[in-house]
Amino acid sequence: MFGKLDRYILRSILNPLAMALCIAAMLLTLERMLRLFDFVLDKNGPVDVVWQMLAYLLPHYLGLALPLGLFIGILMAFRGLSLSSELDAITASGVSMRRLLIPVYALTLLLMIIDFILVAYLQPYAQYRYRELRFEVSSGALGITVPAGEFVQVADGVTLFVGSTQGENSRLNDIFLERRSPSGDRSVFTAREGSLYAGNTEESFTLRLFDGRQMQITGENDLPGVLTFDKLDVPLELPSVGVFRERGGEKKEATIGELLQVIRSETPETFEEYNAFRASFHWRLIHPLTFLALPMLAVAMGVVDKRRPSVLQPVIGIALVIVYHEILEEWGEVQVATGAMSPWVAMWPIYFLFFALGAVLFRATSEQPGGLHAVSLEQRIAQLGQIPLSLIGRSKHQTP
Repeated sequence: MFGKLDRYILRSILNPLAMALCIAAMLLTLERMLRLFDFVLDKNGPVDVVWQMLAYLLPHYLGLALPLGLFIGILMAFRGLSLSSELDAITASGVSMRRLLIPVYALTLLLMIIDFILVAYLQPYAQYRYRELRFEVSSGALGITVPAGEFVQVADGVTLFVGSTQGENSRLNDIFLERRSPSGDRSVFTAREGSLYAGNTEESFTLRLFDGRQMQITGENDLPGVLTFDKLDVPLELPSVGVFRERGGEKKEATIGELLQVIRSETPETFEEYNAFRASFHWRLIHPLTFLALPMLAVAMGVVDKRRPSVLQPVIGIALVIVYHEILEEWGEVQVATGAMSPWVAMWPIYFLFFALGAVLFRATSEQPGGLHAVSLEQRIAQLGQIPLSLIGRSKHQTP
């Protein structure tokens, strides 16, 4: 389908693209992972749920990293071709800059389809599942962990202290347990060892104690009753867990089809979140279409003059992409969500201006392959006033 040149350009793009995606994913997930660990440990939830929550955040992070990764991949590929003079050789052989965009846009269309699937369908389901996991961790539906050396409120009126643990709470040492009833009675348990087991229902668990004592303290009798035991099972009830709400109640959890259904069937008067749903619908259309402008802008910022390569072009290009997304999301989408402006005024003009900027810069680059800031040798000599510009290009054997 593609020739050797097309495959070579694709290989040149894929390496920096993959590197950019990996770096972006690592930076985004590491920062969130630390916060998730703090959240789960604060709620005494199982640590392994952190990896599940990170997995449900990956579609969101991938949607953020794909456009920038594609832009950096194309920019670095054409910058390398330009600095190594390979681009000069390619264009000198009769291949135009527009022809070089064919494999680039083939890859862009593939990533655009992936991005549309992400923002239109995968992200809503992943966002809902992520919030459901947070709810389950907060409510204790996923179980509890017992940190050593801390007093933990494991259930209503139940406080547990464990000196040390072994093997994921399978063995507990130096246990203190206090259980309080609504009438004010208290039962205090101390034991040398113990273990946690699942109860008969999902809302209960059993604490098996070995070699310990129980003190029963009632309001009527100041003297506690003491019981010494070798083994004792203490059933404990977890707090009742509510049912998490259904998906689709928020714009981020609704698929693009569900957003369109709301826009067609509701009005701002009948549905309070109508404008927010409308803004999200248009954003999910614009986000994949942005990929069409990225190759032109990336090539324009990647092609440089070999005699004086500029390090500012890649920085300016990345800054343009970031500023475009910030304006589109933080201003355009907000204006539509609040009902202040129409998406055709606040969002789509921003996209068309970004697309036009990429097209204009690419045209300037294709007409002047040395880059946006390239200056020909004839122009430099003419600027110095050494010889008229009209005389440049004649044979050295000709006499003016």
